Formats: sequence, structure tokens, C-alpha cells
Amino acid sequence: MVTAAPARRFPKILRVARARPRLLFSVALGVAVGVLLPGHWWAATRGLIGWNVGCWTYLIAAAVMIVRSEHKDIHRRAALQDDGRNVVLILTALAAACSYGAIFAHLLAIKGAPIDAKTLHIALAISTIVGSWLLVHLAFALHYAHEFYRTAREEGPGKWSGGIQFPGEDRPDYPDFLYFSYVIGVACATADVNITGRPLRRLATAHCILAFFYNNAVLAMTINIGAGFVGG
Repeated sequence: MVTAAPARRFPKILRVARARPRLLFSVALGVAVGVLLPGHWWAATRGLIGWNVGCWTYLIAAAVMIVRSEHKDIHRRAALQDDGRNVVLILTALAAACSYGAIFAHLLAIKGAPIDAKTLHIALAISTIVGSWLLVHLAFALHYAHEFYRTAREEGPGKWSGGIQFPGEDRPDYPDFLYFSYVIGVACATADVNITGRPLRRLATAHCILAFFYNNAVLAMTINIGAGFVGG
């Protein structure tokens, strides 16, 4: 079991933010960019640019963290990010869903715009779709990893049991959980990974359902973007 715990001398909301410096910085940067953009720009455009800045900043920061992390780092973050872990996951998924709604508003606003301007706006929409999709499944991957090690039991030297079994791997790392999460994101299935814990099984079920609706939303928006570009 993971026994470390974050300091309790701070209010819970501060502990949640303090335990996630990359997320906090990315959100602050995205909000700042969105606010500082020219006021005469469409609100949807400013919002999407801010979202993209924050989203891609976090994706890059998380990728660097994943590459540099060892098992002890996952253990530490699992304990440190115990507070608010479910709320953060839900808010991330909702924020990504809202970004898709902003894309529809954005595409409606640029109807009739010159082709050069429309190309830039469509590129922004595509960047939002890709970034939001990557972000949602990254958030689930990190959540799976931290839930695994938060409740894990050591059953032998280097062998851990935490509700998910990876073939040939008794001590999974972040890339293993990325594989698990993105397979669900693409196929709405768990491939060759076994889920042995009820809480993670329920989470994976919710993830599969969410992935189904997200993928259909992506398909609908892709068709909308193509039709808008061809239709002028």
C-alpha cells in the first residue's frame, strides 16, 4: 500500500492545486492568453486559442514527466494527488467536451469568411479536436496509474497487484497505463489487459462509454469541418 500522504495543513482546494503544478500552470497560462487576446475577436475564437495553449502545454509537460518518471515517482504522486482525484478527472472530461461545443460555435461564426481566414480557423478547430482527445485519455491514463499504486499490494519481489494485470508486466509504469487508456479511447475495449478490481472496472466502463460518445462527436465535427470548407 502507498502510505505517504500530502500535508493537511492547507485547505483542500490548495492541496489539490499544489499537488498538480503542471495542470495549474497550464490552466493559468491558457486563461491568461484567452483574456489578453484582442476583445474584438470572436469569443469562441479567443476561448479556443486559450484552450489550445493550455491543453498543449499540459500535454507536453505531462509527456516530459512520464518519460522521466520511475516507479517511486508514481507511488509518490499517487499519494500526493489523492485529494480531488475524481473531481479533477471529471472536470477535465467536461472541459474537453465544452471545447467541442466551442468548436461548433466557432465554425458557425466563420461562415462566409475569406478562404485564407477560414483555413486558419479550421486549423484551430482541428488542433482543438486532437488536443482535447489526447488530453481526456491522458487524464484517464494518469488516473489509472495512480489508482493502481494507491491501492497496490506487493505480492512478491517487484510484483504488485492493484486491480489491473498487464501481460508479462508485474510492475507497470506510465507508458503501460497510456497503452491501456488509449486502446479504450480508440476501440472502446481493453485489449489484452485484465481488470481485476471492481472500482477500476467501473471506471473503465465509464471510460468506454465516454470514449464512444467522444469519438462520435469527433466524427461529426470532422464531417462538419469538411462540409464547411468545401461549401465555402
